[in-house]
Amino acid sequence: MREYHFTLPFPPSSNRAYPTVVRGRKSIRVTGDDLKKWFKACPIITEKMKHQKCKIHYLMFFPDDRIRDGQSYLKPSLDYFVKQGFLNDDNRRIVKGECWEDGGIDKENPRIEVTILSFN
Repeated sequence: MREYHFTLPFPPSSNRAYPTVVRGRKSIRVTGDDLKKWFKACPIITEKMKHQKCKIHYLMFFPDDRIRDGQSYLKPSLDYFVKQGFLNDDNRRIVKGECWEDGGIDKENPRIEVTILSFN
C-alpha cells in the first residue's frame, strides 16, 4: 500500500465543467471552458500510481458559504488524475471507493486536498 497526497485548486462543479444538452424547456448549456482553465491551473503530475486499485479521500475547502453539492466536485478531480496519467482509468475496478469531507471555508485559498491510497 502507498499513500499519495495532492493539493488541487477548487474545481468547477460538474454542472459547470461538462457540456450538457437537455431536451425540453429547461436546458443548461456550458462550453467546458471552466474545466479546461481549471486543468491548466492544476499541478503537473509526473509519477504514476504503482498499484491498480485505490480509494480516494477529498478534503474540500470551499471558497464561500454557499450551499453546494459536494459530490459534484468529485468528477472533475477524478478526471484530472486520469488526464494526467496518474490513474489508468476511473472505473470501479480501479477506484474502489471515494469519500469527501468538508474542510470549511477558505476564501483566500479554496482547494481540495486529495489523499489516494493505492493497493493491489
